Amino acid sequence: MIKIGVIGTGTISSCMVKGLCKEKDIDSVYHFYLSPRNREKAETLQKEFPQLVTVCSSNQEVVDESEWVILAVLPRMGEEIVSQLSFKEQHKILTVMSDHSCNQVRQWTGEVKKVIRMVPLPFIEMGIGPVPIYPKDDEIKSIFSSVGEVIELEKETELSTISALTGIMSAYYMLLHEITKWGSEHELSKTASLQYMTAFFDALSRKAAKAPNEDVYHLAMEMTPGGLNEMALNYLKDKEAFTLWCEALDGIMDRLNKK
Repeated sequence: MIKIGVIGTGTISSCMVKGLCKEKDIDSVYHFYLSPRNREKAETLQKEFPQLVTVCSSNQEVVDESEWVILAVLPRMGEEIVSQLSFKEQHKILTVMSDHSCNQVRQWTGEVKKVIRMVPLPFIEMGIGPVPIYPKDDEIKSIFSSVGEVIELEKETELSTISALTGIMSAYYMLLHEITKWGSEHELSKTASLQYMTAFFDALSRKAAKAPNEDVYHLAMEMTPGGLNEMALNYLKDKEAFTLWCEALDGIMDRLNKK
């Protein structure tokens, strides 16, 4: 059994625990030890998965009971909370704090077996979506490949780019909202409009994921001359709509780099 501790039971770490707890035959695989901070979320998880989750009386108890320790506290409180804890050399750390490097975390924990960084998203609760990690680690890949697509990064600096890319999530939902609303204003029901567009975007993404040599540009060019796709593409290019998305990402990256 793998004993996993969680320091900081917030939204993301709760999603991580839920996703793993929903696995088949998990009873003999994992047990989770949660910190008392944000007790309401911790106790909710314990009630939902009483055989798999224990709420500890302190952060130190979480560390003492665990093999893997997930650090999911607010980045600005990371050093204050983590440096007060006593870790052993056999501990393995998984940090989801967005702006602290592996070396910084090691300075707080002292000598530990390994430190891995991850950028999880709420979809992990549903067992879907990207799960970027650095550095590569077979054990973490084995644990989390059941709740998402583990993406092993070559350089730690790539995590900043990944973090920036997560910043367009709300913009994507707003785009989906506006398009489905347009559909519902043109004879489609709201249900049919959303159902069609989510299935449509899902299919587009699945096809793009299998693009030869990771080249999706040619997919955009696969259109009938003078057809509907060309009409929409040219209109949006003329309005510099695609440039705006990249400019938004540039702004996010600038903010991350200033931390």
